[in-house]
Order: sequence, then structure tokens, then C-alpha cells
Amino acid sequence: MENQSFNAVRMESSKFGKRGVLCTALMFFLTFAFTCVLGKFGPPVFESHDGTSKLRINRASTNTMSTWVGNLVNLVPENQLLWVTCNFERPDSINASYAFDYTQEMYVTVLGSHEETSDFLAIKKFDETLDNGADLVVAKQLASRKVDFKANEMYSRDITIFNLHTMPYKNFKVKVEFKSAGDIDKYGHANHEDHQMNVMFTMRYVNRDYTSFEFSWKYTFCVVTLLVMFFPSLNRGGLLSRSKTFTSLSLIFEGFTVRLWSTKWKMWSYQQKWIMVLLVQLFFFNDPLIYFEVYNTKIGGEVLGGIYIGFMATFICTLMLFWLCALDETRDEKNLGRRDKGGCNKHAFKTAFMVFFWIYLVTTYAHIRMQEKDDPTYEAAQEGDRFVFATALGGLLTVIYTLWFLFYTFKGLYVLCTLPPPFLFVFAITFFTFSATVVGIFIAALYPVPSAALDFLGMYSLYNLYIWTMAFVYAPLKNSSNDTEENYGVMEFGGELRGPSMIGDIASQEEIDDMQL
Repeated sequence: MENQSFNAVRMESSKFGKRGVLCTALMFFLTFAFTCVLGKFGPPVFESHDGTSKLRINRASTNTMSTWVGNLVNLVPENQLLWVTCNFERPDSINASYAFDYTQEMYVTVLGSHEETSDFLAIKKFDETLDNGADLVVAKQLASRKVDFKANEMYSRDITIFNLHTMPYKNFKVKVEFKSAGDIDKYGHANHEDHQMNVMFTMRYVNRDYTSFEFSWKYTFCVVTLLVMFFPSLNRGGLLSRSKTFTSLSLIFEGFTVRLWSTKWKMWSYQQKWIMVLLVQLFFFNDPLIYFEVYNTKIGGEVLGGIYIGFMATFICTLMLFWLCALDETRDEKNLGRRDKGGCNKHAFKTAFMVFFWIYLVTTYAHIRMQEKDDPTYEAAQEGDRFVFATALGGLLTVIYTLWFLFYTFKGLYVLCTLPPPFLFVFAITFFTFSATVVGIFIAALYPVPSAALDFLGMYSLYNLYIWTMAFVYAPLKNSSNDTEENYGVMEFGGELRGPSMIGDIASQEEIDDMQL
């Protein structure tokens, strides 16, 4: 709990009450549901072009005799990336109920050009002596891929052939020459025939409509976050204060930072300090530099993309740390009435754990992106044991955090059950956001390029709504800075400090003219 001398907050007002809780809850969940519906019917993230090549593997030598060439033309920076994958159809010579894998080697060559489409399509040369205005993006790079067939499945999993995270050229030509099929010969040949299989190629790039969709929402989130932080107070007279519309907006969005800065630093509560930090990080989580990431197609775009990953990981890890620390303070009854909340020593282990989590997220992403930059044919899944270890470590860290969160929740159930409705609401949206975060980590919903617009808009709207709501309910009441020694009390996720003053008494002591809903 907070010390009694901290500022009273908005949800302690008697005018907030159960009606305020209901209205805020409806606004939170209905807005979240609305954005999810918009995401569900949003534009597809990827556009794709497919191609097929027939692969024949000589029974005696396991050499392959097949070449595939794919063209993509008239691309623009808004297409963001190029991702070429393929999968293999199970050869008729191997029984369908048999699970097997083999190593397929291939040469990958990629050309990029800004030339006119007709001129580019006429290019036939794929060697390093180009005299046709095209650039050699990948020069006959040998790539080795594990082709894995599960029992009773006709197609292998997708494998990555080539990927590029910016769009520096208008046109691309990708050539794949299949080489040795490795140890496939150890799997029996029906009737001593050569293995034959179809190889399906897919060339993907980001849909321009999705890029516009992403731009619009990210910048909307950035602007609203700034309003939540800095919307000016209009209770000081002036021309704007005469506008009922503007005044009504002010009563809802009057900046959390504006209100907080009007009080003394020593009056800032435990949650208010956290929320202040999270609001700043939320702004950068919303990716204000996305325009430069997309349109700076040279090295700058790669660097800015890496910086954004740092912003995203910092926000997620800080939010997760806030939940652990706040729950720990709430469940610990020894903290009731203390002014000095658990300090660095108490939360040092939690902080160290989340710092390690942050290092894991950032270094894993940085390693993959650096490998892809040096070798566009790189695929993380082909790293074998290192990939398995990295995936297992991420899962282990997430499970440890989940158990830690649930442990503090169950330990604090007695306190949580005694909380007034406003604080129970705060805990409810916290638990909801926590659950979505854990699921999002496991299904990679937070990856910079999602698989669906719903993944993007659902996660971003949830985090923004959560932090905005926390800023709304924990905003200090007006004039409370003048009553620094009144009997106020606030809990981590809930409950006032039961003592000389109840929530209704607090409201009666204040000149509350800002009922917000």
C-alpha cells in the first residue's frame, strides 16, 4: 500500500464509484473488441506469387536435375520485405506412412534492378559479369536445407530460400539450382525408380494496403499516447476554456503528465511513477520511426528496425517487471501503511530476471538479423541445436515468469478479495493483459511483421488501452497537491488504506469538478 500522504487518485473519487468502473470497463473491452474486429477484416499482411518446379533425383548419384527462376516486378518500399520459401511434395517412391528427412543442397542467385520491367524480364545472365543494369544481390550462394516429411503428410514444412528486410530494388529475379539431395538414397526406391517430386515456391512481400493500415494505426496510437500524457489543463481560463467540446475532451484526456507535474515529486505514488515510465516507453513501442524504417531502404532501414526491436523489448519487459513488483507489494501485508515501498534490494532478483529476458529477446533478434544481412539465404531453423536451445530458453523464461506471476496472485488473494470495485477492475484488466502477453510470446504475435492484421492490431490496441486506462484511473485528483497531509491511501492494484478516511471522505474533501466519463 501507499503511504497516507500520497495524492488521492481519480478512481478514489466518490463520483467515480461503481458507475465509473462500469463505464471504464465497457469502454476498455468494447474498444478492444472493436479494434479486433477491424483487425479481423483488415487487409492481408502478405501478397504472394507461386511457382512449381519438378525435381528428379538420380537413383545412382542422388544428383538433382532442376532449376527454378522466379520474377517479381514493380515493387515499392511499402512492400517492406521479400521472402522466398518452398516446400516439397512427397515422392511417390517413398511410402506415405513413412516419416523421413534428408538434406537438400541448392545454389541461390538473386538479381535486383531498377530497370524497366520489360528490360529486366529479358535478362538471362546470372553471373558476376552483369552488363544489363542489374545488381547481383546474391551470387550463386550454396544453401543447405533439411527437408522434413512427417508420417502421413504429403508435403514438407516450408523452408526459407531467401529473405530481404528492405526493398532496395524495383524488380527481383530469383534463381534456384538444385544440387545434391544428400542421403535421400537411404530411403527405399519403389521399383528401383528415381525419386521425383514437385517443389512449390512462394515469393511473398508485404501488401501495400497493410503497410498503409499499419502506418495509420501506429501513428494514431502515438498521437493518442501524447494526448494522454500532455493534453493541457483548461481550468485556468482563456479562450479555449470557453469551448464545451474542448473542455469535455480535457476532462477525459487531461494529460497524466500535466496532472502529475502539478504535484510535488514526493507526492507521486508507486503506481504513478511506474505509469509515467510506461507511457514514455509506450510511445516508442508504437514505432514513431516506422516511416523511416520503410522508406530508408539502405542500411538505415535495417538499423532503425533493430532500434525498434530494442524499444519493443524494453516496453514489454518493463511492463512485466511492473506487474511482478506491484503484485509483490500488494500481497505483502507488511507493506501496509509504509511510505518506503520495496526498494532496489527487494526487487533486485526480479529486475535481474527481466534484464536477462530483455537481453535474450534483443540478442536473439539481433543475431538472426545480422545473419540474414550477411547471408540472405540464412534460415534460423537450420541452425539445429542452437535453434532448439534458443527456442527452449525463450519458452522456459516465459514459463518461469508465468509461474512467478501466478504465485504472487495466489499469495495475494486475501488482499485482492477485499479490494473496492475500482481496484478489482484494475487487477482484472492487468490479468487479462498478462494472459494475452504470455500467449502472444508463445505464438510470436509480437514479431515485427505479423502473420495477420488481427495479430498486429489486437496486441497493439490492448497494450495502448491498458496503459491509457492505468493513466486515467491513477491520475491525481485536482487540488490534492494542496492537501499533502490529508488521510489518503492507495494500493498497488487496489484498495485504499483502511483508516481515518474512506474513499467517500476523500471525495468530500476535494473540489472534484472533472468527472470524466
